[in-house]
Amino acid sequence: MPSNPEAPQQEDQVVLLDSVPHPAADAAEPFIVASDHRLILCYPIAESDFERFGPFDPDDDPFCAVLFPDAVFHRLGPPGEVDLEVHPLASQGLAGYSVHEVMNSSLAAELVAIAPAGSAQRHFVITFLESTFECVASDHTVVGVFGAGEIAMREAFSLVR
Repeated sequence: MPSNPEAPQQEDQVVLLDSVPHPAADAAEPFIVASDHRLILCYPIAESDFERFGPFDPDDDPFCAVLFPDAVFHRLGPPGEVDLEVHPLASQGLAGYSVHEVMNSSLAAELVAIAPAGSAQRHFVITFLESTFECVASDHTVVGVFGAGEIAMREAFSLVR
């Protein structure tokens, strides 16, 4: 029987990353600012992370900006929270409103052929209310947590140029 090319390989292992703010469950949609190989994802953070990444004013709507340098692949789209179980990594522990790294990623392994020589490739997955973000890049860095989405967007554009 032929194998399903969309199915994750057994080596894929989903690990939660607690060093990055969790996405908010009921807030604005995430957005991406990207250049050829540099990508910044901005999204509203969960209220449970306000104290850890704050302090914030009561009228703030905190957004974080996460940089993914040397990105060779990214996508933002379905599935969302309601149908997350259809994601190929759901059986490996993909959780809603969370930030993950996929260790021994079959997707990253497939992309090695097109990645610049010698670049380390890591697979990241962030789940939101209506979408899932995936990226294969050399690393990730929280470049800031800001009081509003407009500020995060301005910072993201300045860092990508």
